[in-house]
Amino acid sequence: MSFSRFIRSHDWWDYKLPPILAVGYATLLSGDKNIFDYYGYIVLILLSVVVGAIYVSIINDVSDIEVDHKAGKNNKMASLPKVMRWLLPLACLSLGAGFIYFFYYPDILSCIFYTLPWITFSMYSFPPFRLKNRGIWGVLADASGAHIFISLLMVSSLSYLSGQAINYEWLAAVLVWATCGGLRGILWHQFTDRDNDIQSRIETFATSRNPAGFKKIEWIILTIELAALALMLSMLHNLFVYTAMLAYLVLMLLRYKILQQQPIPILHNSNYQILLLDFTDLFFPVALLLYASINQPDTWIVLCAQLLLFPARWITILKDVYRILFKRAGVKPT
Repeated sequence: MSFSRFIRSHDWWDYKLPPILAVGYATLLSGDKNIFDYYGYIVLILLSVVVGAIYVSIINDVSDIEVDHKAGKNNKMASLPKVMRWLLPLACLSLGAGFIYFFYYPDILSCIFYTLPWITFSMYSFPPFRLKNRGIWGVLADASGAHIFISLLMVSSLSYLSGQAINYEWLAAVLVWATCGGLRGILWHQFTDRDNDIQSRIETFATSRNPAGFKKIEWIILTIELAALALMLSMLHNLFVYTAMLAYLVLMLLRYKILQQQPIPILHNSNYQILLLDFTDLFFPVALLLYASINQPDTWIVLCAQLLLFPARWITILKDVYRILFKRAGVKPT
């Protein structure tokens, strides 16, 4: 078994880290800071977040061993000796503590934002809390740990490291945007797994809700997210980002018209595209880095690193563009 499969990086690497990095780039640009000058700090923040993500993946599997066994599902942790099931998360906790002591301290706000996801996801997975099976509390816990606190960490830590005062209007906009994005992410996952969870008798928010009755709520969440994103973009006032949004909207419409991909907030059918996902995962961070590359020496290196480290989204988009062009030409793509 590969290490990436062991830590389930396919669940978070290309989908949760790029938007967080975009927040970091935007925070630096809003303070007229050179992104390349602070890229070492960004890498350290990213590494600290990755350690936390590995911890979450491990404890989620450890806490699900019994449930997965009853459901007949394969669980990677079940094959490990019991002592290793605890040594691995303890190693992650030790590394996390090291990041707090040697990197984040004495920035108390960032120490708090970095610590909270560890606490949240521990309560999400382990009894007696086991928020994963406590309806809306599980949804809020996942959104908080995977999106909200880490996004706020990017704002607070890079503001501190670059000598900026925290822009609390920006922080509040990021908070609302990350909250809605996090809610949509975990709810998409839960409703996708709803039938399997019902069959396995796993209680989640989605298993206790009728999807048909959730349609109004999903659009409310998306509307609030759009409002927060619009505020963020207006605060950045960046032509590159506006152009990126326009390009994303064109791509979305072409997918809908030509590939018949239904734009959806959360609930989906067999052929769909999740609204805003490509923008936040690719168009937003790349637009910021393109702008910085033109105006700041050496930031093109960061742009190349971003594209190489997180290829899944742009590869998918290139494949869709290829299919769109061939369908428009009336040629069946090979």
